[in-house]
Amino acid sequence: MLTGVYQSAVTLLLAAAFYAQDIYLIRRFDPDRVEGSARSWSWTLFATVLAAVVVLQPVLWPALGLYTESVLGLVIQAGGLLLMMGGLALHWRARWHLRQFFGERVEYQPGQWLVETGPYAYVRHPIYTAFFLCVTGLLLVNPALITLLVVLYFLWDFSRAARQEEALLTAELAGYKEYMCRTSRYLPPLSQMLKAKR
Repeated sequence: MLTGVYQSAVTLLLAAAFYAQDIYLIRRFDPDRVEGSARSWSWTLFATVLAAVVVLQPVLWPALGLYTESVLGLVIQAGGLLLMMGGLALHWRARWHLRQFFGERVEYQPGQWLVETGPYAYVRHPIYTAFFLCVTGLLLVNPALITLLVVLYFLWDFSRAARQEEALLTAELAGYKEYMCRTSRYLPPLSQMLKAKR
């Protein structure tokens, strides 16, 4: 199992890749927004501090993590890397389809329309799914108390935000209530995934 500085490097690479995507996509689509920027500086600051703690933990507080000499540890870490890469790919695709309607806070924008392309054809919150994949993969790469707390926090925070978004968009966005009836929140039903493979 890779430990210490290697775990920190993987975490830093994930954070850098995610933030690079975020910067590019906000710069690309912010000019098309009717009101303000998609960026929430309070969220960005919070996420940066959280990422710094998670990056530094394997080096500064290694006792907070679990380690094994077994080859299974490397296999689990490799699985975590695959989850993280899948999360980054899904994040990019979902943000590209959502375009200017993405925001780092729960909001409805004037002129907003229902997005049903790409991953939004299957689930209502693929960006949250992408976050869940990334942090779950990170937990497999660095099974530590701090990483577990980050996963639990994101599960709680994004589940709460998803419910708030659904309530707001049901009230403001034509067709959203019907869209909710034909899509799931985070993962498409197994039957839908099997049909897509045919």
